Amino acid sequence: MKREAKTEEIYRAALKIFAEYGFRKTTIEDIAAALGIANGTLYLYAENKRILYHKAVAWGFGIWQSRVKAAVAEVEGPLRKLEVISHKAFEYLAEDKSLRKILEKDPELFPFFPSKDPFSDINNESVSMLKDILKDGVTSGIFQISDIEATARFMFSIYVMFIQKTYIVSEGDETGQIFENAIQLILRGLLKH
Repeated sequence: MKREAKTEEIYRAALKIFAEYGFRKTTIEDIAAALGIANGTLYLYAENKRILYHKAVAWGFGIWQSRVKAAVAEVEGPLRKLEVISHKAFEYLAEDKSLRKILEKDPELFPFFPSKDPFSDINNESVSMLKDILKDGVTSGIFQISDIEATARFMFSIYVMFIQKTYIVSEGDETGQIFENAIQLILRGLLKH
């Protein structure tokens, strides 16, 4: 348990430093100094700066995903779950300044094209959450979807686009309203008539 807590402390500090200086300007020495540990201690957790960066960002994405899962678990019904997953996933970056700043400095971490996704395992889990909700909606007769996999991937790609436009390209408040309208359009389009 102690190692796990130390790992989280290192990843949290690394995210903060990488967010402040960017990958290129950040050094192992910067992160070690922020933690008050020797440089060599960091190498017990990651072989080099690139691996530490990847692990820290993956940890940050994992926290993001855990928060979304927890929020979805608190509500009932596929329609409500779809609303919650959409909003919570989008809103989380407004709260996590370090992760948001890292995405702003390194938009390739959250690419639009899945084939270039360095975190495909994490993002595929998000698509799986969407698929589970959509399956539940089809099974319960609320949604009418012929291809659940394609619909989940489509919805995730829309989400990625809005993350990029809101937090990476910084198109601001108007994008938030467009996102809200898109979610409502998708939800109404999924309902059986």
